[in-house]
Amino acid sequence: MNSQAVAESIVTVLTDNFDLDQDVTPATRFSEIDLDSLIMLELSVIIERKYGIKIAEDELVEAGSVAGVVALMESRSSVDTPAG
Repeated sequence: MNSQAVAESIVTVLTDNFDLDQDVTPATRFSEIDLDSLIMLELSVIIERKYGIKIAEDELVEAGSVAGVVALMESRSSVDTPAG
């Protein structure tokens, strides 16, 4: 998994699908951009569909940023079986 490409993809999802400021980066804290629980739930579904990695909404919140989510995805992909 290419961390940089995944991070950029998630940032694009956030900025395009949820009408967020284009200044969002992988390091931007979710708390800084006021992501509500519905957005986090939708992001969870998008990540599972696109990457086959299940991450609960509360885990996304706990990860704190796109970079944190990518790190969580990497740890899951090394131990979880692929979706399918």
